[in-house]
Amino acid sequence: MPYLIALATFLAVTFGIYGLLYRRPAEDPVAARLGGLRYNRPRPLPVTDPEAPFSQRVLRPLIESLAQRVNALLPSTISRRLEGALVQAGLRMKPGQFMIAVGLLAGALPVVMAALAISAGNPPRNVLLVWGGLTAVGIYGPRLWLLGKIRRRQKEIWRSLPDAFDLIMASVEAGLGIDAAFQRVVEKFDGPFAEELGRALREISMGRSRREALMDMVERTGVDELRSLINAIVQAEVMGISIGSVIRVQTGVIRTKRRQKAEEQAFKAPIKMVFPLVFFIFPAIMVVIGGPAIIQLRDAF
Repeated sequence: MPYLIALATFLAVTFGIYGLLYRRPAEDPVAARLGGLRYNRPRPLPVTDPEAPFSQRVLRPLIESLAQRVNALLPSTISRRLEGALVQAGLRMKPGQFMIAVGLLAGALPVVMAALAISAGNPPRNVLLVWGGLTAVGIYGPRLWLLGKIRRRQKEIWRSLPDAFDLIMASVEAGLGIDAAFQRVVEKFDGPFAEELGRALREISMGRSRREALMDMVERTGVDELRSLINAIVQAEVMGISIGSVIRVQTGVIRTKRRQKAEEQAFKAPIKMVFPLVFFIFPAIMVVIGGPAIIQLRDAF
């Protein structure tokens, strides 16, 4: 109990001092005068359905408001990096919402579990261990989960690239344009690559240049092989080279890299099998083989 009181006091004093010392950055006087002359149309109040669920009427607006405040407090570099990671993971979530989830896991959950441990009569040492362990899990768990989701999504995109670009190459050689070939991939394939390619095609149809839309797709995925493919397609289109031949060469390179990676994993397999053999399989074999002999020797002597 003394540890929790000390922690609560420390947090209260820290946030109180931060609230007293926090000041908004000074505004430019010229911008302030122009802002006073500018007409701002009043925003209509949000209309909520009284029959909507409690989560949509109360919880969702509250979380969005907290997320906006957290986004305002986050440094720009951290916010930009976290937003890029969330996009690469395929999550439709703002950095503020992710930080709120981290705060709940690292702040509220350890306190609640520590209070339950205290009410159960556990000693202070066990309560402190529970609080520290859950805090570490709440801080590092979401980050590891996010990185794992990014790796799985990138691996899925990387596996679908050769087949997808084979279809693009066949479509281009059959006489279709590059946009029509991309549309065939969106129609025939499922997964994150087809979704990102469909988004890029929608941006192109709305007037955005093909190069910018495709490069943004590369940034959203973070796959190096896709970056090299898109760069080759853009350069071939600018220089007037046959796109089909360029795609054939690039897909051959990707297949070669995939075969080399599979061979590398196969070479690593015997080394990885040593530890299970030594610590799990060999002791069981020794017990099965040497157990009866030890029993017979014990009976004999």
